[in-house]
Parts: sequence; structure tokens; C-alpha cells
Amino acid sequence: KELFTKLKINQATCFWRDVYTNGFLKGDDVENQGEFPQENSVDAIFLDLPQPWLALDHSKKMIKKGGRICCFSPCIEQVQKTAQELKQQGWKNLETLECLKRHFERRVKQEQSLFDDVQKKVCTEQNKR
Repeated sequence: KELFTKLKINQATCFWRDVYTNGFLKGDDVENQGEFPQENSVDAIFLDLPQPWLALDHSKKMIKKGGRICCFSPCIEQVQKTAQELKQQGWKNLETLECLKRHFERRVKQEQSLFDDVQKKVCTEQNKR
């Protein structure tokens, strides 16, 4: 919520809840706080769960036509199981993206650049003429 406030995104709803069991609609679970969306009222759902496929039935009820779902899964087995369940539920246009963290090292090249070599060769050729 703090990040959304900082970024001035005021149309996002955040809450903590056991979505496997209780889904996204307002229920009787007392530990829950915050605003609850209505069925077919959200543009996107982001699931960062160990078993996102268990929340897909509930997610499908919430998303507007043309909406999107995004699942963060570190293991290919989780991705496969989620994709399989999404296909069974009739989701279309499935994509899997791999996000890698890589550090790039900056190295100073001691040799001349290719441009310098070509320029030297052109000057030499012109001088010969």
C-alpha cells in the first residue's frame, strides 16, 4: 500500500488473505481488513504464492473480460502446473517470462577499436594513391 501511495496509484487494492480457501470476495474471515473488490471487477491479479494454481478458480471470478493474471513462480514445476491449470480453465495467450539478475562488468579495452583500425587502413590506402 505504501508503494502504491508513493507512486500515486490510487486504483489498486491490497489485502492479506488465504486466497486458496477464501478467494478474493468479502467473507467471514475476521482477520481480514481492507476493501474488497466485486466479481468481474478487476483488470489484473498478481499472485506471488507457492501454489498459484490453487487460487486460479477464485481469480477467474474476479477478473474482467480481457483482464490479466500474473503469477510469480521461481520453479519450472510451478510454472508448468499453473500453465496446465490455466489452459484447462480456458485462459488464452499464455506467456512465460524468465527474469534474471545479472551483473555486468565494465572493462576498459586496451586495444584499438575496430573504427581506429579501419580509419588507419583507409588513410594508408589514400596515401598510397
